[in-house]
Amino acid sequence: MIEVILNYAMNKHVSSSLDTLRDTFFDTSEIEKLMNVSRTQASKVLNDLVEKGKLVKINTRPVLFSAREPFNANYSIDLKKSYKSLDEILRIIESIPSEMVFEKVIGYDKSLSEAIEQLKTAIFYPNNGLPVMITGDTGVGKSHLVHVMHEYMIKAKVLDDKAPFQILNCAQYYNNPELLSSILFGHVKGAYTGAHQDQKGLLEEADGGLLFLDEVHRLNSEGQEKLFTFMDKGIFSRIGETNLRHVSLRIVFATTEKMNTFLQTFIRRIPIHIHIPNIEERSVLEKKQIVEHLLINESKIISRPIEVTPRFMNILLQHKYAGNIGEIENIIKYACGSALSKTKESGRVLITLRNFPQSMYKGIYSENDFLGEDSNLVYFSDKKQPVVMSNEMKRLRSLMKRINYIFEKYSKGIDDIYITKNQLDKLIVSFMHDLIYNNKQNHKVAIEEFIIGTMQEIFRELDNYFQIKYDGNLVAALSAYIYKYLLMSPYYEQEEVNPELREFIERNYRNEQNKLDRFINIIQKRLDIEFSLRDICIFSLYLSTYKEEASTNRLNAIIIAHGYATASSIANVCNRMLGENVYSSIDMPIEATIHDISEKLELFITENNISQGLIVLIDMGSLNMLYEKFKGIVDVPLLFVDHLGTLTALEIGNLIIQRRELIDIANQMDDVISPNVQLYEPEIKKKKLIITTCFTGLGTATQIQKLLYECLDGIIELDIMPFEYQALKDNGLEEAILKKYDLISIIGTDNPRIKGVNFVYLENIISGDGENQINEAFKSLLTEAEIKEINNRLVKKFSLITVIDSLTILDTQRILEVIEEIIMNLENKLDIDLTNARKVSLYVHVSCMVERLIRKSDIEDYPDLEVFSFEHQREIKIIQEAFSVLESKYSVRMTLPEIGYIYNILYVE
Repeated sequence: MIEVILNYAMNKHVSSSLDTLRDTFFDTSEIEKLMNVSRTQASKVLNDLVEKGKLVKINTRPVLFSAREPFNANYSIDLKKSYKSLDEILRIIESIPSEMVFEKVIGYDKSLSEAIEQLKTAIFYPNNGLPVMITGDTGVGKSHLVHVMHEYMIKAKVLDDKAPFQILNCAQYYNNPELLSSILFGHVKGAYTGAHQDQKGLLEEADGGLLFLDEVHRLNSEGQEKLFTFMDKGIFSRIGETNLRHVSLRIVFATTEKMNTFLQTFIRRIPIHIHIPNIEERSVLEKKQIVEHLLINESKIISRPIEVTPRFMNILLQHKYAGNIGEIENIIKYACGSALSKTKESGRVLITLRNFPQSMYKGIYSENDFLGEDSNLVYFSDKKQPVVMSNEMKRLRSLMKRINYIFEKYSKGIDDIYITKNQLDKLIVSFMHDLIYNNKQNHKVAIEEFIIGTMQEIFRELDNYFQIKYDGNLVAALSAYIYKYLLMSPYYEQEEVNPELREFIERNYRNEQNKLDRFINIIQKRLDIEFSLRDICIFSLYLSTYKEEASTNRLNAIIIAHGYATASSIANVCNRMLGENVYSSIDMPIEATIHDISEKLELFITENNISQGLIVLIDMGSLNMLYEKFKGIVDVPLLFVDHLGTLTALEIGNLIIQRRELIDIANQMDDVISPNVQLYEPEIKKKKLIITTCFTGLGTATQIQKLLYECLDGIIELDIMPFEYQALKDNGLEEAILKKYDLISIIGTDNPRIKGVNFVYLENIISGDGENQINEAFKSLLTEAEIKEINNRLVKKFSLITVIDSLTILDTQRILEVIEEIIMNLENKLDIDLTNARKVSLYVHVSCMVERLIRKSDIEDYPDLEVFSFEHQREIKIIQEAFSVLESKYSVRMTLPEIGYIYNILYVE
């Protein structure tokens, strides 16, 4: 019954217009007669459909109903459930700007922006506009663009609402050119065999409206000649008559062929040529939008929400489509049909990998993913947009709650400004670190790469033109935020930012807001996104930590001089000659005092990263005052030189590029130049450091780093750095690290054997055997109670399941069961009794190994591989046999280097 009523409602919209819109509505009595049911029953069903969003209701007497979806499709409006009168709906439709019609075309402001501007030129040209030729491969959307063009012309009052719109696909009559000419131009009785009566052609049928000829290259030379005569003079003859006829219409052609296929006399009559790019020529984001649009449409057709796995979406997005959008649509229809045939319930339709047609499986593993393959599903329904069901928005909302909580304590006078800013710094750094590092994928997906590439271009331009220095960490953080919160989860409900919090940020983070103003609009335009007030607040807070987060490995330098552009001129000359942006500059008025210079220099120090030290070249001799002022307020080395000239600046710049120490530069300048050279070196307090490492790669070490940060948070301030295992083992620690840090421990899966450094095996932490080593590492730094708290957190955070879940994207329970079976086989066949620590090591190592093998990122190197393969043939064979269960379950194959590292865990002390 419901299906019959909905079909009845939809059919009333066929060929409807604004003038006939009233005819699309019906009352309860019509359904009563149609379904042969009581008025009460008909009324109940209709009102239920209104509540479900399928019908719209007009509360007049009698009450009227109409299908809701056609209003969306035809006029791009989302109606409410009910209205007081039909005129209310008509006013809404008439108030829609005509420009909004083209917004339903994906890429209207990007890849198709020029095409749409050409269409508008043709539409508004006087005297029935200009003929248009649209070219493009099969399935790119030529016909769809013409339909939108027709809708636009009606909305813009260029065509009457009742104006005809005739369409002819010339390819249908390719083998019968005479019939094709007859359909197009018409014929008179007796013109040819079977012509029993006069017949109008499409030219006459489209009089006063629009004629669209698709696949027009199928029109023969005679037909093309007749058409260019019509385009020249507006006249034509039916087949078999000598009389000339005149009609007034607009005409659009479409073809998949090149222009040399046509008569040149025909082509010259078509001034507007529009090319539609194929799907692979369009941007990554447009391709994603097209796929989402087609899935939403399919959901409408089957009247059921569609649930899509990330793996299905990845393959759908990464595939190369010869048939363009048309081929994608057919594949989606096939997948939906396949899923429907396997879905018994009437709820959501789940589409997975198995629902693809066979042709899609070729080359599945050869390309990068577009979307992150986490556990989240993507839903499509009859709403306008897909909703990505993810936990990311919960994390963002949690961040804002914590920011508001910290601010609330400040506003109540509980915490002062310094404590508040320090707490906000820690919070935002932790959040951004998670965004960058808490990604279970080892490679960037295509959309991420697109965002990062665009952001890199933007910041390099800012570096060149606005003196905003390029930094990889900043780009990575902002790119990750944009990817997760504006592109992958774009349809969330915006929550208001507390006005008092906004005022607090504007007042206390003014420098950061000024920097944001320089580039925020550029990012929005390049990536076609819009930042909310919440985003701006988060970016401001993060930029305030940028000095600590930016990784600069060399000295900073600034030139300060009196006079218009004196300092900036010297700085620009030196930077060009040195080939790098070594110097910043401050131009001071001639009357500027030492106090004025101090203020400018202090502002520069607060806004820039000078963690490695700062060299100040200045054109006046009052160094003592500057020296005395700044040595007490900065904790990095400062070198003041009061001899300002291009040659001196070049010499110092060269030494900076060579990564020379500040004291070396000071000594060299003292020997070469006569003026004052004053060096301030603060007492260095080394920061505590823990290093994490794993012989399987940096990714695992980074995940261990994250877990450790969570365990130590609020107890001790220190840095935790992930290092490559082989680099540590072969080269030891760099001198720069030892100068800056006091290394208290290395934690990892294998000991790189750094002399004099405490090492803790990860498996000992997991098994609980590492408590004594942890006590030893922290005993001189913390109280017994604090060390006990760290150990308690380690036990909780470093449980076997938690660690493996953090290190891989695999089903944790499943992989643990498989590894347990492997361990039992190894112990039995090798006749060994593995310790708990070695078992834990196997669980962790094998979990990471499986993920590497799935991603085709297996370890390729093993020390003395040939010797190992010769001397341990028995062990290698047994390991291969034990791991065969893993190979069959995960469709991977172990390499000899991987077997070598398994052997190490089993036997090597």
